[in-house]
Amino acid sequence: MPDKDARNEKRHVMQYRESPAPPASDPEGTLRWLRDRELIKNLYRRYAFGVDSIDFEIVRSVFHPDCRVIGTAEEGDLNGYLTGIEEALHQWDATMHFVGNQYIEIDGDRGHVESWVVGYHMEAEDSPLEHLVLGLRYQDDLVRDGEDWKIIRRETAKQWHTGTFPRPFVGPPQYPRRGRESHS
Repeated sequence: MPDKDARNEKRHVMQYRESPAPPASDPEGTLRWLRDRELIKNLYRRYAFGVDSIDFEIVRSVFHPDCRVIGTAEEGDLNGYLTGIEEALHQWDATMHFVGNQYIEIDGDRGHVESWVVGYHMEAEDSPLEHLVLGLRYQDDLVRDGEDWKIIRRETAKQWHTGTFPRPFVGPPQYPRRGRESHS
């Protein structure tokens, strides 16, 4: 059994970052703070819906075009990363991403969000593989984009999983893909 320090290593890299509400005496600041937080939360609802319905027009809408991504299996620019995710999603019969705790820090037109996510990846009934369930933390840097917000940098931290990860090769496409940076 790993020692306590090794088991808790993932917890030590966590940082609590959240902006406090403006004072009650500042109704305009409070309204802006509440509106920004709701717009930011909506990014993650759209992302989950887009991924689970394999609608990458919706998925792409939450990211800034210059976004860099460090994922659980590979990293790179937004286009390559989203292509990989879309290809990978077709390996499962269904997925469902549940976004739980979110910690939102806003500083003017920039922000940071840490979201805790459980991603369910369901195999077809006749699959020889177990379903995959991932516990993830999305650690995102955001920028204001007009009246909306966009993710400009994402780092995904895998907390835990059940089932085999990464998914073994059963049929195309194999993931991570050739020519992409891979994480071991």
